Amino acid sequence: MKTIKVLVLFVLSTVTAIAQDGGTIRGTIKDSKTKEDIIGATILVQGINKGAATDINGFFSFGKLPVGSYSLKISFVGYESKIYEGVKVAANQVTELNLSLAEESATLAEVKVVAQKLTNTEQSVISEIKAAQLVVSGISAAQITKTLDRTAAEVVKRVPGVTIFGERFINIRGLNERYNTVQLNNAFAPSMETDVRSFSFDIIPAGQIDRILVFKSPSAEIPGEFAGGVVKIFTKSIPENNFLTLDISSAYREGTTGSAFFATKNANMAWTGFDQGYFDLPKSFPINRSALINTGASGIDAIGASLKNNWVPVESIAMPDMRASLAGGLKFDLGSVRIGNVTAVNYSNTRSIFKMERNDWGYSNIQTTGEPDEIFNYVDNQYSNAIRLGVSHNWSARFAGGSVIEFKNLFNQLANTQYIQRSGFDNGSNWDIRSFDQVFRGIYTGQLTGRHEFQEGSLKTDWMVGYNSAYRNQPDYKRFRYNVDGSSSSLFIPNGAAQTFLLGRTYINMDESSYTAAFNLDKRIKVGDEKELDFKAGLFYEDKVRDFGARNIGYVKSTPSFQTTLPIDQLFSPQNFNSRTGIKIDEQTNPNDSYNATNNLFAAYVSANYALGKKFNAIVGVRAEQNSQKLNSADLVGKAINYDNTRLDVLPSLNLTYNFTEKSLLRLAYGKTLNRPEFRELAPFSFYDFVNNRTVSGNPTLKNAEIQNFDFRYEFYPTPTELVSIAAFYKDFTNPIEVVFASGANPVLNFSNAKSAYSTGIEAEFRKNLNANQPNTILGRTSLVFNGTYIFSRVKLDATVAKDQSDNRPLQGQSPYIMNAGLNYNDAKKGLQLNFNYNVIGKRIFAVGNNFGSPYPDWFEMPRNVIDFSFSKQLTKAIMLKGGVSDILNQGNTILQDGNQDQVFDRNQDQIIQNYAPGRVASLGLIISPFN
Repeated sequence: MKTIKVLVLFVLSTVTAIAQDGGTIRGTIKDSKTKEDIIGATILVQGINKGAATDINGFFSFGKLPVGSYSLKISFVGYESKIYEGVKVAANQVTELNLSLAEESATLAEVKVVAQKLTNTEQSVISEIKAAQLVVSGISAAQITKTLDRTAAEVVKRVPGVTIFGERFINIRGLNERYNTVQLNNAFAPSMETDVRSFSFDIIPAGQIDRILVFKSPSAEIPGEFAGGVVKIFTKSIPENNFLTLDISSAYREGTTGSAFFATKNANMAWTGFDQGYFDLPKSFPINRSALINTGASGIDAIGASLKNNWVPVESIAMPDMRASLAGGLKFDLGSVRIGNVTAVNYSNTRSIFKMERNDWGYSNIQTTGEPDEIFNYVDNQYSNAIRLGVSHNWSARFAGGSVIEFKNLFNQLANTQYIQRSGFDNGSNWDIRSFDQVFRGIYTGQLTGRHEFQEGSLKTDWMVGYNSAYRNQPDYKRFRYNVDGSSSSLFIPNGAAQTFLLGRTYINMDESSYTAAFNLDKRIKVGDEKELDFKAGLFYEDKVRDFGARNIGYVKSTPSFQTTLPIDQLFSPQNFNSRTGIKIDEQTNPNDSYNATNNLFAAYVSANYALGKKFNAIVGVRAEQNSQKLNSADLVGKAINYDNTRLDVLPSLNLTYNFTEKSLLRLAYGKTLNRPEFRELAPFSFYDFVNNRTVSGNPTLKNAEIQNFDFRYEFYPTPTELVSIAAFYKDFTNPIEVVFASGANPVLNFSNAKSAYSTGIEAEFRKNLNANQPNTILGRTSLVFNGTYIFSRVKLDATVAKDQSDNRPLQGQSPYIMNAGLNYNDAKKGLQLNFNYNVIGKRIFAVGNNFGSPYPDWFEMPRNVIDFSFSKQLTKAIMLKGGVSDILNQGNTILQDGNQDQVFDRNQDQIIQNYAPGRVASLGLIISPFN
């Protein structure tokens, strides 16, 4: 309550401060041809020597101007300067302007209306990148519409140097998800994963995104915990005009749509995506293992019979994928305050059927026989259903003095159900194995933010308070297997103690919440007659809490003579739960199957930006982060494990910019950053991953990684919508954290610190119109987008570790090259748009091998060439037809092992760990905007 009162007083005092008397001039500046707002334009009020620049929102404001008439001089790189005369200022009145600049001479008009910033266009994102003092890449909503990307995971991989790992986790410059930080509207994004340190990008629908920016060089004002980059996702805000849009589409998935589809029996309202408790343990189920044992034999029998007998899948026909979104925008004036709202609701229901090859190999005899030992060989039929529901609800208020207060809310949830039918050979036996899995994930993130100007624009402040909540519920994760002997088969039910990873039900629940607050100050101080020092300072606070718990329920025979040849639903009928002659449940939950953790971060920074002459600019800054990371759990026998990693890190940074001309510049940057272990990586909890047939466990001895970052980038802007850049980088790691196979047990994946590593590379990007001088020709309507990255890295291990682990290798999860390209045709007159997009990544280590006994080589994820085609056609003013085909080549998704270690990776000669083709997807839909 005290915090709320302080916040209310702060907002009220801010509103009071900005509502003072005095004439005001405010407005935006646009490109006269494209009508897109220009970021970084300079505005000078002649005669009184007052100046300002349009901010990241394309907005400028002069407050407390004496009554009178003024002339405004407007200028920007690559545009013709212009003077607007006769701009009137009246006492206690606001003069609102929408001004224009052109590359060529043009007649410009002054219109007294309020214009809103178009942050989602290609030009606006390029302008934002150019105005930044850091090494930044980005993508706009306008570019997103030229693809068939459906989630943020598919969108962000088109940013230079960015790839997606595991279909939802981000890699930047070849560094895996743990080395990258994600923010939603400038607040840390919550995690919905139990096993990895990462935000799940697949949870955000592409339609909710305004723009994505990726900051690749350190700076005092951005978080210090990253090595690859800081990703900032901005959701849509104030609309330029009132609108209402309905977007509906359907898709045919090759190998899935129209085929027989198997899934677990589910609740009647499962199509909504909400977890309705259908898969939860009964409310009467004992609270823990001890309570279960204390119920006695008859109690255990009754409890076993109370669990749902839903071991047989339900068959249906896979319908086409369905997606729909409804978005609306509204703006209006409340006195002198401009109010805006954007609200969007998104829903999708998709299905996929993958036929997957899955193998594992031993290499003890390969040197003598030339052939590996086959450990297991399986074929999976994987049936997956994903239901997404998202709501975005954003409000914004712009005041007469130029201040802005925003309240942004985002809720997204994803329900995944999966049924796997696995058959094949494992350690001398033939098996028919099944699993049922359902995962419910969701996030809510909300921020109240403000931006204000004081002292005639020389002092700017912004603040943010936020709340994040995330959950991940995985109820009733079931596995069972039949041993197949010719035409007969029998269900595997162990004697004695249960083996839950072979026959059992697992219930996992994770809840995470955090409170955040930030305050930033930007003060321009005059130094001499012509120069200014831009001083910045800020504070950031985050308090995060996570609770994690799991229960493992298995089954055993009450007597070895119990026959198991019947179908599983008959074997698990209530009458067979008998502690003397049938079967009974046996809970195998251990003390290390739960943990609670907290992370408390307080950061402060200062930086100074000073122009050394007309071309050279330097930013020097330092950030201090006091972080306390604590985790409480227990080991297998119940001994307490209390992890406490509290430390202060001081992170210096330096960013230099040299402007060759108005259209070209050079950036040099240095900064120190760090990487902390994630809760799950520290927790001793072990989890059986049925899909990959591996167990994942944590390591409470992990240490922080530290990174020294060096960046160089040359940028050239031929026109406001074109960009050419070439960059180089070098990163030096101490104690990098990787995923490795645990000691002596290839089926177990663990987390470990290497001694050191380095990563270096180059990247290039360009966006080019093929004939900008003749925009009405075919080439003039065609643009080319390309970005590519080449990376080289090596890991150094301690001598004791190196003798047992794969050495002289790249960092785990790093791709040696990344390439994205797009060819886009846009005929605005006919309302026709055609787009081809290409993406490929180089092979990367999925998991690090070892040398225990006999060598077990690294797992490598192999390259996939992906080509997508999309189109859109304006049928009427209010209706647009869109469609396309994604993953046209449909190449295999392959994990390979170089068994003979000849460094030649051949899908036909080397050992396949996993392989499947996801299938082409053809989609068609309508966008209906009735108020266009």
